[in-house]
Amino acid sequence: MRIAINGNKHQEGHLEEIDRLVSHIIREGHDVVMAEPFLNYLDNNLGGHFAAGIDYIPLTRRPQADMAISIGGDGAFLKTARWVGNSEIPVAGINTGHLGYLSAFTFENAEEIYSHLLVGDFRVENRSLLQADIIKEAQEKTHRLIALNEIAITRGDNSAMLRIAARIGNRSSLNYMGDGLIISTPTGSTAYNLSVGGPVLDPELAGWVLSPIAAHSLSMRPLVVKDSSVIEINVETRADGYRVSADGKPVSLHVSDRLELRKAPYNVKLIQQTGHAFADTLRDKLGMGTTLA
Repeated sequence: MRIAINGNKHQEGHLEEIDRLVSHIIREGHDVVMAEPFLNYLDNNLGGHFAAGIDYIPLTRRPQADMAISIGGDGAFLKTARWVGNSEIPVAGINTGHLGYLSAFTFENAEEIYSHLLVGDFRVENRSLLQADIIKEAQEKTHRLIALNEIAITRGDNSAMLRIAARIGNRSSLNYMGDGLIISTPTGSTAYNLSVGGPVLDPELAGWVLSPIAAHSLSMRPLVVKDSSVIEINVETRADGYRVSADGKPVSLHVSDRLELRKAPYNVKLIQQTGHAFADTLRDKLGMGTTLA
């Protein structure tokens, strides 16, 4: 088996555990390929011997692997998901960050990694992705964004209110006024969407949720729509432009630019422990549904 590994550069308390993990994978006869920035970070912090015999590729190239492992928090997982792209390599998260909502494993329970993950004892969930095409005045599609969590339309660096028209399929437009609008996947419903009062969606639900940010009117409420819908977005503002972010990666747009959002033609394959349920994640990671003392 060939395993691709990526992570963030904040592993000061986990360097020895990562060293043991990679050594174990190699001893078991598996091949390892690492994202070049992560390999360089580990090599610099493990005495300069770590990288010997380990293949590496830049984050701009898709890894050829049977499995990918992300080491870090949710930010590292999102970066690893972008790295594997449309290859649909299953991705496992080992949480060394704060929340680690997308990660099924930790070094505190390392036995689960060695006795389950590395021997294929896990299940894979298909997580849908949002695709956003940026369209200029001449109807030219100039840029494409892909998000596992959400596409967020915000004011950017100005204080001017946004007027956002969201046309869902062939229906009339819904109009939002405020600081912005979040279009979230079920996976992202527990992220930015939740912080603005949006609902939590089951990850198997075939839908998106539109949640306004600091809405100008109390009548502007979150809305759940089918993920087969194409959503056209037009923005008006007194400023020259606005900002759109895909999982926190921002792009500045002119007010004449519009967006077309639809379901991406591929999924992220997220590795979960066998027997794990969505309710377990809500309870263990977010404290939802816990019994009050």
